[in-house]
Amino acid sequence: MGRDVGPDVVVIGSGLAGLTAARRLADAGRSVVVLDKGRRPGGRMATEELAGGARADKGAQFFTVRSPELAAAMVAWQDQGLVHEWCRGFTSPDGHPRYAVAGGMAALPAALAAGLDVRQSVHVTSVAPESGRWRVTWRAGHGVPAGSLAAPAVVVTAPVPQSAVLLSGAAEVPDLAYDPTLSLVVALDGSGAVPAPGGVQLDGDATWSWVGDNVAKGASAQPAVTLHTTAALAAERFDDDPDRLLADLLVAAAPWLGGAAVVEARCHRWRYATPTAPWPERSCTVAPGCVLAGDAFGGPRVEGAFRSGLAAADALG
Repeated sequence: MGRDVGPDVVVIGSGLAGLTAARRLADAGRSVVVLDKGRRPGGRMATEELAGGARADKGAQFFTVRSPELAAAMVAWQDQGLVHEWCRGFTSPDGHPRYAVAGGMAALPAALAAGLDVRQSVHVTSVAPESGRWRVTWRAGHGVPAGSLAAPAVVVTAPVPQSAVLLSGAAEVPDLAYDPTLSLVVALDGSGAVPAPGGVQLDGDATWSWVGDNVAKGASAQPAVTLHTTAALAAERFDDDPDRLLADLLVAAAPWLGGAAVVEARCHRWRYATPTAPWPERSCTVAPGCVLAGDAFGGPRVEGAFRSGLAAADALG
């Protein structure tokens, strides 16, 4: 197993929390390596590319800004043309801006990753103390050989149940739970039936909690709709046969597709979609030099992940 000279900090997870922590640490002069098992940065800020040039956000759909920390970052992101105001409410205006990302939500973490040492397709299997440092080990796969890095500090931003597995025997991790979600993304040959401004948050629907038009919010140039199931339906059908599940979800989605033909449809399973009872603090130091972060700490959603990343970096001093 190959080992190389370690950085000051290893960050596990290239979602918004991990990239925010890495950027803050790098700006403070620390050497940082970010490891993530996914093929591209973003975590739940994920955009699917579909047939016909359509794009659909399959995870986070938009974000709000309520904190001065995120408001300050927004100035730079808007200047770069990364984010824009989508609307100020869905069923009825409430005056509070909802922001979307040009070309899809994944474009924001991709921009944040630029200039950082971010290594994708690295499946970390353990994080363990070793002679005053933290040894992060990963297995071979996806063209990446097995290896490890040791660093004085580590920030772990995976969903907390996964973090607990990585740190098994090394640190006590809070017992935090998440609701699952099934995400259906559909490319169409014409406009769907999602009313203006292009998003509907549903309460009491048997199947769906969210329906969004990716053209309306600037994620796609071609018609594409995203639908998220309720947590209850996701829990019930999470392990169903993929083909049967996709067929059933398409039937349930039909009223939102406006009679347009389906060009391509995919279903993504988010096991850890929404933390049900977030940790009260914005990060959690579980051992000297080992900090947990993510949207399960201090508050959920995109803004929660961003603020948690800042807090994790600051916790390392």
